[in-house]
Amino acid sequence: MNRKKHKIKVLIEETKHPRKKKTFKERIRELLIFVTVLFVMFTVLAVLFNYVILPRFVRQNQERILLDVKGLSWEEAKHLLLLEKFTPVRGKSIPRNDIEPFRIISQMPRPGTRVKLGRRVYLDVSIPFENVIIPDLTGKTLRGAEILLENKNLNIDSISYGFSDMLREVIYWQSIPAGELIRPGSKVHVKISLGLSNWIVPTVINISLQDALQVINNAGLRIGTVSYRDRNDLLPNTVIYQSVPGTTVLTVPQPIDLVVSRYNEEELPE
Repeated sequence: MNRKKHKIKVLIEETKHPRKKKTFKERIRELLIFVTVLFVMFTVLAVLFNYVILPRFVRQNQERILLDVKGLSWEEAKHLLLLEKFTPVRGKSIPRNDIEPFRIISQMPRPGTRVKLGRRVYLDVSIPFENVIIPDLTGKTLRGAEILLENKNLNIDSISYGFSDMLREVIYWQSIPAGELIRPGSKVHVKISLGLSNWIVPTVINISLQDALQVINNAGLRIGTVSYRDRNDLLPNTVIYQSVPGTTVLTVPQPIDLVVSRYNEEELPE
């Protein structure tokens, strides 16, 4: 009964307010709108598929996470990378003494990254150090010795001091003799001179003042006062006296006073 009443009510309403029939133009317009919407939706889906979904799917099949081959030998790393469809390329040969020779010490691209199949993987390989000749450090300052050793990948291990027959602040002894072949990275102990433990006074009589200055300085001593005496029988500036005799051994250095000849024209005979 309720359904019949509802149908009757609907029929009454339709008779009171009859629906207007759509014109041909209105139907054509609605059809065009529907087709346009379908076309836009299809275009958007096609763009998403071609430029987002499909490339991502293809990329996944063309990429692979790169293995970490550090620490392996060159042959082992090469074999594994070829199995993974990468192209191993030998990179730098780096001397190392803390790792076995011909081991992979670095790779590029980094391990753990996604890499295209077939891409080149550069592998740096360790090689053994070649022995080097240790230079002669005696007579060199500490800084000069450090520069010489650094150029050969060597280092100074420890330093001690002592008296010697060499000048102060120069190396007079080295733990590894000059000329020996040693491994790079080796360390050398050196001793630096504090000067002479005793001083032998040189004989400077009958030599020029200029030569006497050099000889005394080379002996690790210094000149005190210089006085002059008239001596026409000698060339001017000839040493005729020294305060400390030659060949004297000093345990404490002391200055040496000199008397030097001087030419006196007033004493010449007329």
